[in-house]
Amino acid sequence: METAVVATAITVMGLMVALGVFLSYKVHITTETKQLLVVVVLNIAVPSVILNGVFNTDVSDQLLRQVGIIFGLSIIFHLGAIVFALLFAKIAGFRSTFAKRMTVLAALGNTGFIGIPLCATIFGPTGGLLAAIFDAGLDFVIFTVGLYLLQSGRSFRLKQLKSLINLPLAAVIIGISSAFLELEPPAVIRQLVELLSGLAAPLAMLYTGILLQQLLRRTGFRVYPQIWFPLTVRLLAIPALTLTILPFIPLEEMTRNVVIVLSGMPTFMLAAILFTRYTDDEDSAVMTISFSTILSMGTIPLVVYAASFLF
Repeated sequence: METAVVATAITVMGLMVALGVFLSYKVHITTETKQLLVVVVLNIAVPSVILNGVFNTDVSDQLLRQVGIIFGLSIIFHLGAIVFALLFAKIAGFRSTFAKRMTVLAALGNTGFIGIPLCATIFGPTGGLLAAIFDAGLDFVIFTVGLYLLQSGRSFRLKQLKSLINLPLAAVIIGISSAFLELEPPAVIRQLVELLSGLAAPLAMLYTGILLQQLLRRTGFRVYPQIWFPLTVRLLAIPALTLTILPFIPLEEMTRNVVIVLSGMPTFMLAAILFTRYTDDEDSAVMTISFSTILSMGTIPLVVYAASFLF
């Protein structure tokens, strides 16, 4: 994995984020506009990235094995990240409820909204597909263990799992199934999916910039004192731990590179919604998302550069 290629992709995406900040500063962007962008990215562009990855990849037994491995690895990775962050939070002296909230912000990264378009840009269609599988594992952990930590004593309910049913996951199932059954999509569908997949990275980054400008305008650059914890664990400690463990796990080069990049993602954006619904501490999630996203533009190339000495 070329560090220069990753750095270039991150720089371009950073410029898109800056453009989003500029647009949000110059143009009044309503809640409905932001919701439209989210719907387009998550329900049209990201599923297209996944299907484009399937259509442009030879779905062999080897790829199917990689899909199974990266899904299982994602679940183990995120559960391990939660345990690591929770232990670190206890050592830092955080009280029980606050420790659980910090654990969620520190352990779970934005592997979907940012990670899938980024991996598709760096590694091509197959990279986007594998990133989507990794994100599916994260979703499972978020809506089970993640919600359990945030609800502070409330019982877990099976209906929470309905959030796992979404269009990106449907695209994974449909794409892999059609490839396994050797169903060739019509040329018009292939071209449509390819064109729509190109929307994912630009729109996701523009939305990120819009969100950052509005969040920072509302909260300023004021931060809560403990923000060092999720930023340090999410952007540095977990990627470092990942780089320490990966050499001992036999993985295909593409799978390993995708995991390395996704290990350095900023805090997942859904945290703001979940904190609003299940806690009284929305600002902590908002600030952590904002600052981790900004800082990740520098830490992701650093993680990849460190990985170049190991692989």
